[in-house]
Amino acid sequence: MAHAGVLVFSVAGLMAMALPRMVGTESRPLLDAPRASPTGMEPRAVALGDVDADGHLDVVTANHAAGTVSVLRSRGDGTFASSVEQPTGARPTAVAMADLDGDGHLDVITSHFAGTVSVLRGRGDGTFGSRTEHPVGAEPTSVDVGDFDGDGRLDVVTSNERDDSVSVLLNRGSGKFAPRQAVPTGTNPFAVTVGDVNHDGKADLITANFVDTVSVLLGNGDGTFRPRADFATGNAPYSVVVVDVDGDGKQDLVTANFRGRSVSVLHGDGTGAFPSRADFPVRGGPYLVAPGDFNGDGTLDLVTANYAEDTVSLLPGQGHGAFGRDTLLPTGSGPAAVAVGRIDGDLKPDVVTANARGNDVSVLRAAASADVGVTLTAVPRRGVSAPRIDYTLTVTQHGPDPLARAVITVALPPGLLATTQDCHVAAGALQCEVGPLAVGDTARLRFSAPLPRSSLGLSYRITATRTLSVPADLQSANDVASQDYVSLGGVAATW
Repeated sequence: MAHAGVLVFSVAGLMAMALPRMVGTESRPLLDAPRASPTGMEPRAVALGDVDADGHLDVVTANHAAGTVSVLRSRGDGTFASSVEQPTGARPTAVAMADLDGDGHLDVITSHFAGTVSVLRGRGDGTFGSRTEHPVGAEPTSVDVGDFDGDGRLDVVTSNERDDSVSVLLNRGSGKFAPRQAVPTGTNPFAVTVGDVNHDGKADLITANFVDTVSVLLGNGDGTFRPRADFATGNAPYSVVVVDVDGDGKQDLVTANFRGRSVSVLHGDGTGAFPSRADFPVRGGPYLVAPGDFNGDGTLDLVTANYAEDTVSLLPGQGHGAFGRDTLLPTGSGPAAVAVGRIDGDLKPDVVTANARGNDVSVLRAAASADVGVTLTAVPRRGVSAPRIDYTLTVTQHGPDPLARAVITVALPPGLLATTQDCHVAAGALQCEVGPLAVGDTARLRFSAPLPRSSLGLSYRITATRTLSVPADLQSANDVASQDYVSLGGVAATW
């Protein structure tokens, strides 16, 4: 039972009072404008890896017209030293990096239209030895690596667009490979990727077939594979990735559908089958697709390289394997491939495209962002002549980047005033500014709201809302805090 002259404060608030609508976050790109770095002629593929063991991701492109790879060594700040060219076989179509010989250094693997792969053994300093050539199927357009026979050595696989197969090269050590094994796929396999889609600990193969399917070849663990199972996609898939997009612990497939101008998400059931599919539009003809959490919300987003439109499309993840409308961002001319990685060391994924017409790569660094958390606490102060509520507004910067400035607007109910030395009072509201704040830092601002005599029996709500942050705050869940209270009293004239 409340006594006369006592202010009863309710943290949960009055159930009949609806919370105000959250203020939307700033509309801004998640990636900064592209920065170009020259490569050899007609780069059609790109891979990321630390080729010089300095802790920074470097860039390697396969240059189709030049018959080379370009090695761009990272400076660690999102920029690169001038590219160094290394010869490969004629007309390279794809590139991958892996330590094939077990010496702790990344090697480079390229596939070529003439039906070969080149292996360039890394020295660990950003340079490579002379290449070795290994025959595969007809017109290989993609290359990947995985341990297919369980011997601890990484093997090589290509997708061969002309003869509807993949070629499996089992690694025998010291840079030597067993003769290729041909495994049938669907028609025109433009891409191959490696993953364990049935969770048996054995590497499986998945191809994106230009005739609107993916082929799934489950691995036996001894270098052989079961007969393929095909699953429908959107029109003309150029690439495929294996990733758990819906968070259920089972691997899904995502394809970039060039003619369909879409991505397809094929939901896996954990056995190697993909019984359901959803398509999401892309405003461009996507060649390649890659996943990454670009807004830091814990949900995977997708980025596609749109060759004809000179753009990438960024599709925000909405959870449960769904994606929202894409945002178009410019690149160099003719982005034929895309890769995602932490180029500048700030713990956020960046995007790199290989631009076939522009003879360069574009680096789109993750834009700086903040996550400003707002909380509001209150303490009632009794008083015969001037009862009041003392408020503490707490602002915490959760990162991932330092906060330069934030403004918190505190809305006061009609008839209620406030006093403060920490904020600016104007037009029934407080404007409270904080910053700069390092990641993890907290600022506290205080104000008081005296209760007028006429408040007896009335309820009040005070709401604090982040209305500005520099850099932008992309997370809205913790931007608003409210406190409700009711002023109760008896017949005694205590107000």
